[in-house]
Amino acid sequence: MAKVRKQFILEAAKIRQVRRILQVDTDTAAVEAALNLVIANAAIADGHRRIMGRCRLEDMDQSTQRG
Repeated sequence: MAKVRKQFILEAAKIRQVRRILQVDTDTAAVEAALNLVIANAAIADGHRRIMGRCRLEDMDQSTQRG
């Protein structure tokens, strides 16, 4: 994937917190990981919207199913 150079003014405390939470060493890695999480969360939410109303939670609970 192509890389681009961007310049942002961000709160230092937020970047430190993200670096600690995501256990990364650089600000760039923190921003990259945070962006990846946003993209992944959007894909998960989209999947949830697609299956909404098509199944019940009981259908997914394998502990109550007989094998």
